[in-house]
Amino acid sequence: MRKPIILITGANGEMGHGLISALNKSGISNIIAMDLQTLDATISDKVMEPIIGNVLDKTLMEQINGEYEISAIYHLAALLSTRAEFSPQSAHDVNVDGTLNLLTLAAEQGRSQGKAIKFFFPSSIAVYGLPNLETKKSAAAILENQFCTPETMYGCNKIYSELLGSYFEKNYQRLAAQDLSGFVDFRSIRFPGIISAMTIPTGGTSDFAPEMLHAAAKGEKYDCFVRDDTQIPFMTMPDAISAISDLMRAPKKNLTQSVYNVRAFAPTAAELREKTLSFFPNAKIGTEISEKRQAIVDSWPQDCDDSAAKTDWNWQPKHDFETAFEEYLIPNITAIYNV
Repeated sequence: MRKPIILITGANGEMGHGLISALNKSGISNIIAMDLQTLDATISDKVMEPIIGNVLDKTLMEQINGEYEISAIYHLAALLSTRAEFSPQSAHDVNVDGTLNLLTLAAEQGRSQGKAIKFFFPSSIAVYGLPNLETKKSAAAILENQFCTPETMYGCNKIYSELLGSYFEKNYQRLAAQDLSGFVDFRSIRFPGIISAMTIPTGGTSDFAPEMLHAAAKGEKYDCFVRDDTQIPFMTMPDAISAISDLMRAPKKNLTQSVYNVRAFAPTAAELREKTLSFFPNAKIGTEISEKRQAIVDSWPQDCDDSAAKTDWNWQPKHDFETAFEEYLIPNITAIYNV
C-alpha cells in the first residue's frame, strides 16, 4: 500500500520552515519535504522524509505518485520576482512548468483515490498591474478581479498558474470520455510583501522593508531602493503561515472563490523608515532609487481588499503595523543579532 503523506515543495524556504513547524505543532508529521538542497537541520526531524529533487523532474513526480498516497500538496517552490526578471525563461520553467507538474500529480492522485486532493499555491500581488501612479492612488484597496494585468514575468507566471489551478479543478480534460474534473481542490492566496524576523530575504521586489529592518539591527547602512511615498501591503511571516493553515482547513462549501487576497498593513517606505528608526535610532537609512524596481512596485496596488477571505474563512491577521514590530519583529531580530 502507498504511504499516506502531505507533500511540500520548496521546503527549505522560510515559508516552508514555518509551514512544516506549524503542521508538526498540530500533530502532523507524515510530511514529504522536497527541495533542491538538503533539508535544513532545524526542520528535518519534523518530517517523515526529505527528498532532494526538482519540481521539473517528471520521473521524480512519477516515483512520488507510485510510492505515496497524497492528501494535500503545498507547492511553495518558486523563482521570485527580481530573479525572474533576470532569467524569464528559467522563471517560466520553474514557476509554470513546475506548477503544471504538481497539478498533474494532484489530478492523478485524486483520480486514483476517488476524491479531491487539496492543493495550496502561494500567489502574489505581482499579478496586479496598475498603469500609473494616479490610478494606483485612486484605486486604493483593490479586489481580486481588478487590474489583473501584470508587468513582470513573475506576475505573469503567478496569474497563469492560478488559472491552471482553476482549470484542473473545474475543467481538466473536459473532452475526455470520463469526467476528470473535481479531483483537485485548488486554493491560493495572493500574498503581499512578507516581513520576517528570522531571515534576510533574497529575490523579492518587496524586500526593501525586511532588508531595511535587518540592516538596522546589524548596524549596517541601508539605501532603500524605492521612493519615500511608495506604498504596498505587507504582513508578517507568522500571519502568512496562519493564513495558509486557515484556508486549507476551511470547508470547501464556504469558499466562493479559489484565489484570495490577504493583507495586514500598508505603510509607505517613509513610515517603515520612521518605525525602524524608533527602535534603532542610530541606524543609517538612506535612499538610492532603482528606477526599474521602482517601476515594478509602482505597478502593484497600494493596498488589497481582503474582505472575501474574512467572510469565507474568517481570515484575521494577528499583527497590525504596531504589533508587528513590538510583538514579533523587534523581539526576534534583537535576539538574533544580540542587540
